[in-house]
Amino acid sequence: MLEELRVDNFKSLINVTFRPQDRNLLLGVNNAGKTTLCHVLRFLSSTTRRPLEGAAEGTTGTRFAIGNRYLKKTTTDFVLKATLPFHEDTLVFDYELTISVASPDSPAAALEVDSERLRVSGGGFDNVLLFENTRDGVRLLHEGRHLRGETAYAETSAPRDATMLNRLYDLEANARMNCFKTYLAQWTYYDFSTLALRKADHYPGHRVLMTDGSNLSSVVFQLKTANERGYRELVRCLQEVDPTIDLINFQVPSANRVFMVFEDTEGNSLPVANASNGTLRFLALLYVLLVQPETGPCPLTIIEEPENCLYVGVLKPLLDAAEQSSTRSQVIFTSHSPYFIDLFENDLNSIFVMKRGESHSSLTQPDISVVKDRLEKFPLGEMHFREML
Repeated sequence: MLEELRVDNFKSLINVTFRPQDRNLLLGVNNAGKTTLCHVLRFLSSTTRRPLEGAAEGTTGTRFAIGNRYLKKTTTDFVLKATLPFHEDTLVFDYELTISVASPDSPAAALEVDSERLRVSGGGFDNVLLFENTRDGVRLLHEGRHLRGETAYAETSAPRDATMLNRLYDLEANARMNCFKTYLAQWTYYDFSTLALRKADHYPGHRVLMTDGSNLSSVVFQLKTANERGYRELVRCLQEVDPTIDLINFQVPSANRVFMVFEDTEGNSLPVANASNGTLRFLALLYVLLVQPETGPCPLTIIEEPENCLYVGVLKPLLDAAEQSSTRSQVIFTSHSPYFIDLFENDLNSIFVMKRGESHSSLTQPDISVVKDRLEKFPLGEMHFREML
């Protein structure tokens, strides 16, 4: 579980600390920094799989200028604390990453790792440095020898265009390092596109929904062929949006194409191309919150504006379904919907508010006692509308 994230000099974020709960709601007016905070998480996850510039471009749309244009600082800093299971132990990881970034005056400068460190506590380790990656070189701990009472670091060098997590080999000597890397790599981010949800591209063996939802037909098809019970539960929950849907069938004309078809009790068919935006979006959300954690680890899930295209009456059943899931992810929602925001009235410690300033954004949490008093006069969603949070 992510316990704490600190970031300094990433777009509009200067010295921001985020301590998420199990379920989180991120609020703020337009351009307040909600998506930027989500992009920080997405960027950190992506650096485990891609060089820095590719991670930056895939997250923010630019390879270089990720720093705040007013601060004019030449580094961006990330500090992350997470508690993770490892065999029979619970480990606490502390990760630090400092990246040299382009200044506004030289936007073509390359992103480089300035320094990177990973420490662990628990299971025979007490704030032990697992690796250190600086411009002077890299030190990697042999974890097995440490448990035998030796302190053995391998020393090497590495190019500066990617993190050490990106370059780790999956070796027993680095088992805890790879535990943390795998955790970070499995974070997921969703901002669904109504056009993408209708696509028919098939990716056999790929059970994780893509960021825009473009493999929805593919993952639901694989669910039906691999887990009939899970498929039936998905259809049952989908009937909250469209009670006429009795089952989902598929046409598979080739190895790389699969077409999803909804059918009613009389066998009448509705191709995915003609389905409503709300039906498809609700199906995608159900898959992410209910099914996907069952197919493999999804330790942290970010969902932008889940209320889009949905009738307000289905928002509570959606959250209830996620709460009842046997394998829940830590979830971060962004939202502008007063109806969705109202669903957090009994979970006020999970609300975070981004506020826009002249040069940067700030992150705050409302005073719970004040909010509870105001709830006697205003629903939570209206408080957000009136900027009372």
